Amino acid sequence: MSCLLRMGSPSRSALVLGIGLLLGAVSAGAQQPGAGQSGSGPRLIDRIVAIVDEEPILQSDLDREIEVFRLEKEYGGEKVTAAPAEVRKEMLQRLIENKLIIAAAKQADMKVDAEAIGQSVDQKIQQYVEHFGSMEKLEVELKRSGMSLDDYKRRMRTQMRDQQYLRLVVGKFIRPQVEVMENEVRAYYQEHLAEMPTDPDSLTIADILVTVQPSVEVRRQVQAEVGRIQAALATGRDFASVAKEYSLGPAAKRGGRIGTMGKGELFDPALETAAFSLKVGQISEPVVSSRGVHLLHLDAVTEDGRRTLSQVFLPITVSQEDVAASKAKCEAARRRILDGEAFALVAAEVSEDPASARSGGVLGSFALTDLSRNFQEALQDAREGDVTEPLLTPAGWYVFKVLERREGHMYTFEELKDNLRQAVESQKIEKALSEYVDGLRDRFFVDMES
Repeated sequence: MSCLLRMGSPSRSALVLGIGLLLGAVSAGAQQPGAGQSGSGPRLIDRIVAIVDEEPILQSDLDREIEVFRLEKEYGGEKVTAAPAEVRKEMLQRLIENKLIIAAAKQADMKVDAEAIGQSVDQKIQQYVEHFGSMEKLEVELKRSGMSLDDYKRRMRTQMRDQQYLRLVVGKFIRPQVEVMENEVRAYYQEHLAEMPTDPDSLTIADILVTVQPSVEVRRQVQAEVGRIQAALATGRDFASVAKEYSLGPAAKRGGRIGTMGKGELFDPALETAAFSLKVGQISEPVVSSRGVHLLHLDAVTEDGRRTLSQVFLPITVSQEDVAASKAKCEAARRRILDGEAFALVAAEVSEDPASARSGGVLGSFALTDLSRNFQEALQDAREGDVTEPLLTPAGWYVFKVLERREGHMYTFEELKDNLRQAVESQKIEKALSEYVDGLRDRFFVDMES
């Protein structure tokens, strides 16, 4: 058991809680086989790590808080780099502060909205499902953290409740005492000038795309191989055995099984269209993607509509001659434009970019920083009216024309004033809240394990 004593005697509730946990441990131990034999004894099922206003914080509470903290970090794309002892200390302090704030809120007769909390939990769960890909994958991740979905929902409800109490306490006791002066906002702007956001350069651009196509000979070879595969399937052979014999993809040894996919998870729209139009047991017509030719087999459909798929895959390889031929076609299109032909007419005739070819190559307006690194480098110094040199990308050769360019600028104080005021107010609230919680430690009983 944790040491729950400080100067003076512990409260009656603390003693009752401690005795209750100990009796629970003895009872659990007595039910185990051989519990009455020599060498067996009470089995620890939980322990108190702190008490706040006669409310215990259990080791299991702390463990769940640590796992939720880790899970949320991973969801945000971050890793927990702090040492376990530091994380434990921080999470314990967070739990203690939450209980102090709740004690103050209850003393002020504040109430939380249970229905709103339930809705927030459901929304959070849905966000995690979308992040991990399915409810099943989320449950696997939770299991890895030692939690069931119900455990996690309970923990989330507790967190949402704590956040509501915090907002109520801040709204009643903290925010009314915080005043933000104009000179403070200006001082904050000057002190953080290097961190102030800027409006990046933006461009309206048009493009011509020439894809890299395999040679006629390679295409004939692939077509012949597809014919042999379809003939083998037509004899009634099992799809998995045909995949093992003919497929050149990494899943060939597994009979072509590539897994269970939902909408939006296949890398190519044509593959997704084929996969979600099949019935169980059906085989698609050959589907050409940027990687090669696919024959899909629908193995099964889950209750939520996801597809379990297998495939026979034939890669389509391109040679340096193919790359050079596509570049020459792209350069010829660029020369026509430089010689005076309208970009829109050349794009409509030559470009293989379906998103822009129908509109004369116009892609739209973008902040320079929103474009890929390759595109940024090609357009960084391009002026309005410039037509860039051909640029090789995984999609093929691109030529861009800058239709309009707008220079970026640093935002002024007046443009940022409202956001800056909120930042200064947040800093003041955070400081005042910290001082308020320190004061709660003197108003309410707090004891930690020794």
